Amino acid sequence: MINQRKLYFVVIIIIGTLLSLILRLVVLQIVNGNNFAQDANNLHNTTIKIQAKRGGIFDRNGNPLALNIPSYEIFWRRTCNVIDKEKLRELFTIAGQEDWSLVEEKIDGGANFIYLNRSANEETLSSIKKNLIKGIEWEENKNRIYPCGKLASNVLGFVGTDHGLEGIERDYEDYLQGKSGFKLVERDARGNILYTLREETSNLEPGYDIHLTIDKIIQYIVEKEVEEIQQKFDPQTIVAIVLEPKTGKILAMANNPSYDPNKFREFSTSDFRNRDIADLYEPGSIFKIITASAALEEKIISPKDKIFCENGDYRVAGRTIHDTHSYGWLTFKEALSYSSNIAFTKVGQKLGEKKLYQYIKKFGFGEKTGVDLKGEANGLLRDVSEWSGLSIGSIPYGQEIGVTSIQMVSAVAAVANGGVLMKPFIVDEIVNEKGTIIKKNYPTIKRRVISEDCAKLLTSLLIDVVENGTGQPAIIKGYSIAGKTGTSQKYIPGEGYSHAKFISSFVGYAPAYDPKVVVLLMVDEPHGAYYGAQVAAPSFRNIVEKTLRYLEIPPQQDKKEIYYATK
Repeated sequence: MINQRKLYFVVIIIIGTLLSLILRLVVLQIVNGNNFAQDANNLHNTTIKIQAKRGGIFDRNGNPLALNIPSYEIFWRRTCNVIDKEKLRELFTIAGQEDWSLVEEKIDGGANFIYLNRSANEETLSSIKKNLIKGIEWEENKNRIYPCGKLASNVLGFVGTDHGLEGIERDYEDYLQGKSGFKLVERDARGNILYTLREETSNLEPGYDIHLTIDKIIQYIVEKEVEEIQQKFDPQTIVAIVLEPKTGKILAMANNPSYDPNKFREFSTSDFRNRDIADLYEPGSIFKIITASAALEEKIISPKDKIFCENGDYRVAGRTIHDTHSYGWLTFKEALSYSSNIAFTKVGQKLGEKKLYQYIKKFGFGEKTGVDLKGEANGLLRDVSEWSGLSIGSIPYGQEIGVTSIQMVSAVAAVANGGVLMKPFIVDEIVNEKGTIIKKNYPTIKRRVISEDCAKLLTSLLIDVVENGTGQPAIIKGYSIAGKTGTSQKYIPGEGYSHAKFISSFVGYAPAYDPKVVVLLMVDEPHGAYYGAQVAAPSFRNIVEKTLRYLEIPPQQDKKEIYYATK
């Protein structure tokens, strides 16, 4: 009886175990079978992204500044033990392989991977595709080429593994990158790709092309002069901008140090910085153009009014303001031509803090210009309520204020443009592969800052600066040039204004009666010379003269449109 009970117990356990196993098999094969099959499939199949062709970057005349040179890595992977060597040999020949015996030796030796061509063009790849066999794969090389090397590199930026990292390449990534596709591939247990199952290109959309306002030739002219300054004066940095005053188009934007975006890994990251929009400077005497604009517009002074320049020393709020030379009485016209700090301090005092501040703001200082590049600084302009007693003695001639190059050149362009401030821009248009315009930028008026009469009067004074004052090294035979030199002491925190470190600058426009270009040069800590007339003015002259010739602007002596300060 006991043995019979044990037998029943064993049978029950066996039946229960079998039922449990059957139930488990049902769950695995029927309930979760599809899931496990999908997991197994995922282990062997995977999706790989196909990068769309990146859009190009061009200058205003269609010259390429950044583009893709497509090339492909074509290779063979062993997918089975039976290999059609004759067909494979044919493909290796199409791919440009000459020594088949060496390739065959590798295959017979058990090689699982061999390159057919590591930089094949599209024609070669197309021929390979027509004769495709199992095991042949390819990958596109991301070759971003900058055919002009360093030219405009701080504007263009560069591309990393799969996206832009600096400049236009970064700022306009959404337009340039396009839309990617994919391909489905089979892989072995180790994750190695065996062959493509399906290539999906319907989603692929090439990136858009970007056409800049930059002119390749003018950019080259500017960068050549910047190199000359670097070799001659060995400064810390140099920035330069050429602007079209009537539109706000940036025709050239140069930096030094610079870099070659084709080899960006060989350069310091500090070289990538676009200092034209990101770095602040105390502008020094070129800022007198702004003070003069305000004083003339408010009619608190006229070109013939005389100012006593204190024989070179003038005390304001416990500090002595100096002139480079000792002057007694000067007319306002002479004060601008000879760049008297004392005269402009007195003009600022007569104008008053609030009025001066209002005009500085109207000209766009203390805020971004809105240029279509990321990384622009606001500049440094303290509210008038935060000015010290000394501020009215310093700001009128360009101390106690921080400006960017793009702010300064835009402000002077407003004078050249008859008193109208334009928004600067560098991207002209964005187009798709069919040439359809996706986005177009147009000249944008920000506001009128001074009257047209005031702008003409100030232009006549700035012509005199070049013809009879500190700006004489900028004279170009046959053209009227309006301009201003600047030599500012650098402020050293904890030490005050340096007597050994300077920023040399020149800003001006030409032809003065009908300006085509405004040019700004700022040179930080030159050696051997430091006055703006010595360091920056000669290069300004060279840039303007070559640019006007390139633009086919003929020499012009007619100045009837100018309101002369002597009248």
